[in-house]
Amino acid sequence: MDQQDRPHPSAADKNKPSEPNQPENQPENQQGSQRENQPGNQPGKYSNKPSKKQSKAERAAKMAETRRRVAAERDRQRRAQRRRTLAVRSVVTLLATGVIAALAVVVSRSNEDANNRAGTAGSSGGALVAEVKSAAGISSPIRGVTTYTASQGHEAKREIRYEQVPPVGGQHDPVWLNCGTYTQPVPARNAVHSLEHGAVWLTYRPDLPADRLALLTAKAKASYVILSPVPDLPSPVVASAWGIQLPLTDVGDPRLDEFLKTYREGPQSPEPGAPCSGGVSR
Repeated sequence: MDQQDRPHPSAADKNKPSEPNQPENQPENQQGSQRENQPGNQPGKYSNKPSKKQSKAERAAKMAETRRRVAAERDRQRRAQRRRTLAVRSVVTLLATGVIAALAVVVSRSNEDANNRAGTAGSSGGALVAEVKSAAGISSPIRGVTTYTASQGHEAKREIRYEQVPPVGGQHDPVWLNCGTYTQPVPARNAVHSLEHGAVWLTYRPDLPADRLALLTAKAKASYVILSPVPDLPSPVVASAWGIQLPLTDVGDPRLDEFLKTYREGPQSPEPGAPCSGGVSR
């Protein structure tokens, strides 16, 4: 169609506003709706998602709680194992104690039976002479000590005669003398039994000066020591153990302390450590 044939716009068409073609000319309500629909502004889909720092902190807290529970369980197991170990040890100790006690009773009874049988050896009616012999071949680390070999055995009824003063061994009474200090002479037959158990018998003349007797009494306060006067001693003081004897002229002689240290519950005793109490006192 020629331009001449095209219709010309009327005055009304010229005054009609043209339609907008640019986005910035869209109404405000449409623009707001678009902003709300952007990913950063959509509620529900992104607003509750934890940040990286929050996630890391939660994982660390869970790991710490797990480690705490594992440590607590291990500690509980260790305590339970410790209790079981202690219980087993207690049972073993009780059993071992019972076995040792039973063996001690058996050995003690065996020794008593052997002593009772030996007590009748070498004797015939009347008094029994204790079998004690000099033993020069047995040495002692203490100068002036005399050594003997002595038989054992119990004699409950007959008189027992001892050649040494005081006795150093041999047959003796079935009941021992309690260790301690005596101001009067004691039965030798009972004191010899105490020597068999490891006691040291300190004897002195009744006329020993008071100050020397006080010093001797102080030395006799130790366990497994008997102190008593004996008339007709060969010297003012005599220290005796089973098969061992040392005469002394003075209580202050250092050999007396050495004698006590060496022979009190010493290896020369047939039954070292056996009771020195619970017997007789006179």
